[in-house]
Amino acid sequence: MMKEVPRIRIDDVNKIRILVCHLIYSLGCPLNRDQLVEITSLEQAVNYFDLMEALDGITGRLCTCKEVNGIPVYANTKLGDAAAREFGSELPQSVREKMFEEAVKVYTRDEIRKDSLVSVRYAEQQNGTCTIGVTIKSEKTGRQKYYLTISASGKEEADRIKKRIQGSPEEFRRYLESYFDE
Repeated sequence: MMKEVPRIRIDDVNKIRILVCHLIYSLGCPLNRDQLVEITSLEQAVNYFDLMEALDGITGRLCTCKEVNGIPVYANTKLGDAAAREFGSELPQSVREKMFEEAVKVYTRDEIRKDSLVSVRYAEQQNGTCTIGVTIKSEKTGRQKYYLTISASGKEEADRIKKRIQGSPEEFRRYLESYFDE
């Protein structure tokens, strides 16, 4: 009989606020309410109502909140970034890693839905290295065709790679398609 892995639940509203700041800080970009609900509900880690309570009290000091197409979008203030750096380690590492992985998936998927055939995001890990996610959509279907993960030694290298790909996304997409399709 297999032992069941205990679920990790975060029900302390302040820890949920730190988790939200940590996710925004780690991704390096704002997240909307729907994305935060989807990310934090992974394995029922955070209850929806606890998240809503945390988000209600997060704006002003830790995050800014703007409505975009009727959906609240949260971005860290300087204090929110500081809270993520200082208190993020109070959250279990397994939770931080799972939530971050889910955040990258959700954010990347949502970016793909936009018009671009190539989208590039990167996230800095705690050890200073960066993981770059590159999604290439099919020109015919508009659906994801390739998803590449590139590791970079730091933010400077990640920025350089991201700028290079974004500088000529069509050329990069054509290169990959010719490389893989032959």
